[in-house]
Amino acid sequence: MLAFGLSFAPALNHGQRLAAPHPVVSRGGPYCVEARRSAVRMMSSSAAAAPSPSSGNGKPHGGAPEKHKKDKSIKLIGLLFAIVTFAWSIPLFCIMLVAHPFVKLFDAKQRKFQDFISNLWCRLSMLTVGIKPRMIGAENLPKKDEVVIYVANHTSFTDIYTMAWLDRRAKWVAKVEVLRIPIVGWAMQMTKHVCLQRGDRRAQLEAYRAMLQTLKDGNSLVVYPEGTRSSDGRLRRFQSGAFKAAKSVNVPVIPLTLLGTRDFMPASAYLPVQYPKNGVQIVVHPRIMPDHHTDAEMLSLAFEAIDSALPRELQAGSARVPAEGETSAGSTV
Repeated sequence: MLAFGLSFAPALNHGQRLAAPHPVVSRGGPYCVEARRSAVRMMSSSAAAAPSPSSGNGKPHGGAPEKHKKDKSIKLIGLLFAIVTFAWSIPLFCIMLVAHPFVKLFDAKQRKFQDFISNLWCRLSMLTVGIKPRMIGAENLPKKDEVVIYVANHTSFTDIYTMAWLDRRAKWVAKVEVLRIPIVGWAMQMTKHVCLQRGDRRAQLEAYRAMLQTLKDGNSLVVYPEGTRSSDGRLRRFQSGAFKAAKSVNVPVIPLTLLGTRDFMPASAYLPVQYPKNGVQIVVHPRIMPDHHTDAEMLSLAFEAIDSALPRELQAGSARVPAEGETSAGSTV
């Protein structure tokens, strides 16, 4: 249930570091995890030294999260989208709030009703402004009750809205700063998403453990393995957490390529700026089975699948395989 706040969430951009909150566990469940002191040491990360994917011009494309220079101009479509999303947020969040005690009592692990309201909010927000994503490869979607990990490219805050059109229930791996956004943060806690404190290795390990438990509880996951939005549309280096989790719990990975969301609301914008020329599309690729591949092979195959559906000028070519021992959960929003 991320729709309302995401219209304004770019203020918490990837180049901005908020003051770390006190170590807590979210009231919505033990899986929205902020940084906590732990005796367990995080696996060492070699992302800075590891080779990264090549961009279309052969130069490395990856590394630290991008600092997006924000476009503060407000277009008519952006203003309309913000108003619409806010308007839908009021009745739907109230329904979610009233239902929450019963959801916690009868469906504490999966919270299906809250997921339904969350997806409905996102879909109505897009439909009201005239956008209905087109699905390509729908035959590759899992059954609605099957547990999988969806991994997708990430270029826009509206990727969140778009994923609701899969019509599949899933939990998100999102940066912990999103919990600070009114309505959105409360909804995320009620829906029991996984929250990650970026840059804190202990918190990343906690988030990884939460991912495993979420899968074991019968929930699918949505992960953006780049860990941040790409400003130019090219894939950035993948983090390995989602693939290690898939291997550990033995669930398939389903790669997705999202097209048109960057045109609708690029990483540099506070609000949507234009209707995408070719609409918004979701390309669903064939699943990658964990019993047939190592987690590093799954990472490479997912990268190549997602990359293959991007416009030719944005394709990166081959995936960066992480160094042994590197585990990062990734982030969504």
